Amino acid sequence: MKRITISVPDDVADKAQRAVDAGDVPTMSGYFTRLAKREPDWVAARAIVAEMIEEAGGLSEEDYAWARASLGLDAQTSAVA
Repeated sequence: MKRITISVPDDVADKAQRAVDAGDVPTMSGYFTRLAKREPDWVAARAIVAEMIEEAGGLSEEDYAWARASLGLDAQTSAVA
């Protein structure tokens, strides 16, 4: 177990406290731990996608343009950051 200190906006802290008060989680730490466990590991996901792209021989600019358009991203946003 590692102890860390974080700062969050008041409304987020209030939401976490309501969850504790309602008995949904035992502590404020429990609230944020539960959230973090549910959140996908985006760093690992991007690494997997990058590996798949490399194994496929890379992607063309047309491929990236299609992906950006399909995801609703602007042309300046990388599909695999």
